[in-house]
Amino acid sequence: MARPRLISDDVILDATRQVLAELGPVKLTLAAVGARVGLAPPTLMQRFGNKRGLLLASAARSPLMVVRAVEEAEARNTSPLATLRDFALTAVAHIKHREELGNGLGFVQLDVADPDFRRHALAHSAAIVDSCDRLYGAAVAAGELRADTDVPALARHTLVCFNGALQVWAVNGWGSLTEFLTEQLDLMLAPYLVQE
Repeated sequence: MARPRLISDDVILDATRQVLAELGPVKLTLAAVGARVGLAPPTLMQRFGNKRGLLLASAARSPLMVVRAVEEAEARNTSPLATLRDFALTAVAHIKHREELGNGLGFVQLDVADPDFRRHALAHSAAIVDSCDRLYGAAVAAGELRADTDVPALARHTLVCFNGALQVWAVNGWGSLTEFLTEQLDLMLAPYLVQE
């Protein structure tokens, strides 16, 4: 009879994201992740196969995390634009040091070079763009954004703004990340806002 799993895959994958932020994908080891959750590397190998399998499982989960985070932001807000800002800022609230982002950017190399990681990266981007598209459509309907707003283009621009802001802040460290990202989002949205 199989022993019950006392530590869920979600807990392991959360720990994987933490270790990725601290060490980056190259230095991440099954031992480092296992130590974080109290599991031996062979146990992680049974569940995920190897380090690549663990990283792929983490990447596969990221689009679902976007959808969940947007739903949580919607539960906290009534305004579509407030929801979008809440989602964006909550997504980065845990990042305090530029090195964390730098380590995370190491994952981009995998996204570009490896088709399996790229598939998950594209799904992650699509989840962000689709969520922004829906929220911007609701913002137009609610009178927060101009009626002539090109919602699909603005949704894609938001992905560019968000990812660009993270990379620029990782290098320059201008203020806190949440302040910097708020400033960039406000500048991007300003031309589309309905003037009262």
